[in-house]
Amino acid sequence: MRGTFTPLRRWLRVIGPLLPLTLAAAVQAQPDSAERRDLDPRLIVIFAPSRSDPNLLRQRALLRQSQRGMAERDVHVIEVVGDTVAGAHDYAAALRQRYAVPRGRFGVVLVGRDGGVKFRSAEAVVPIRIERIIDAMPMRLREMSGR
Repeated sequence: MRGTFTPLRRWLRVIGPLLPLTLAAAVQAQPDSAERRDLDPRLIVIFAPSRSDPNLLRQRALLRQSQRGMAERDVHVIEVVGDTVAGAHDYAAALRQRYAVPRGRFGVVLVGRDGGVKFRSAEAVVPIRIERIIDAMPMRLREMSGR
């Protein structure tokens, strides 16, 4: 009978020291909590039916020209092309549903730090337009005044 608890004791010896760390991680604030919202990046979510979509190719080229401006504004780009998602761990269908962009359509959605949709377009958008929209947001105004 004494030998049957040996594997359990070994397991507890290995796992036991990690339990406080596991519990601490479990009680930390979730990414969508109020404390965390101002730390989340702004998002540009680009939807395209295929990798060869002309609007997708144009939007990529436009954003490449404005990498510095997007980085300055803490913008993260997510691409949803067909059933593939780059830049996030979400499912394509879930993102299409969340941002109301039907499959087979091109779309660009700007999402603020608060998770709200701030702008949407059915065609490629020049970065200066996105930058101006972001720069007019109250949170961005506070960021700029804090410099």
